[in-house]
Amino acid sequence: MNKIKRLFVALVEKRFWYLLWGSKVTVEKGAVLKLGKKVRIRHSHIYVKKGDTLSIGDHTQVSNASISMIVGEKSELHIGNHCVIDDFELSLTKGQIRIGDYNIFQKGSKAEKPRFEVDGALTIGGFNRLRCSIWIRFNGVVAIGNRNAINEGTEIRCDEHISIGDYNQISYDCVFWDTNTHNLYTAEERRTITDKQYPAFGLEFEKPKTAPIVIGSDCWLGRGVSVLKGTHLGEKCVVGYGTLLSNISMADNKTVFSQPNLKLIDNQL
Repeated sequence: MNKIKRLFVALVEKRFWYLLWGSKVTVEKGAVLKLGKKVRIRHSHIYVKKGDTLSIGDHTQVSNASISMIVGEKSELHIGNHCVIDDFELSLTKGQIRIGDYNIFQKGSKAEKPRFEVDGALTIGGFNRLRCSIWIRFNGVVAIGNRNAINEGTEIRCDEHISIGDYNQISYDCVFWDTNTHNLYTAEERRTITDKQYPAFGLEFEKPKTAPIVIGSDCWLGRGVSVLKGTHLGEKCVVGYGTLLSNISMADNKTVFSQPNLKLIDNQL
């Protein structure tokens, strides 16, 4: 190896050591990994299966994260420019994830890392800060617009379709489920399934009952809100702490909250 070639190899190795500092990146033959300008990947694990494409835009930072594409069925994961992915897991089983520019995905104060697990389609606009987990099954579709804040402990589970508009503030420990999550079987059928799946429990091989969820723009959802299948919220809606919504439609500019009935009794002391 001549001197110029050795110098070139040394520069390339130094660049990729800096680019991928403390990380493990596996790109199978026939897979595609595209990195933009000034991408930084630190202490992370990336795996791209044969036939899949992962692209990361300019000035995006990935740290303490896991990005995996594990089936290899021409799936695509595109991360935009100027994004920050910190202490987060992205897993694409099959389908497509498209993430716009200037998004922040990061772990909050909870110990568990947030996770996007996608068997379907996930589209996220720009300028969002997401600390939630998203689980898409059965080729479901989740679409999130621009400039939304979704805090830690919140879970989005989609088996059909969930749409969230722009400029929404969604608090901690909220639930968005467009699905019953599980099917109901006779006791005998459930016992048979349980015996076959052990040591796993409750794995679904049939799509449960579902109905789309639509959240408009400029909404504010308080802590512990549950939004179940068939719920449609208009624009500028407010949902109070701990409220459960199921199969309900709200017009624009409405507030809804649960009002528990309190019962007071005398102490027998």
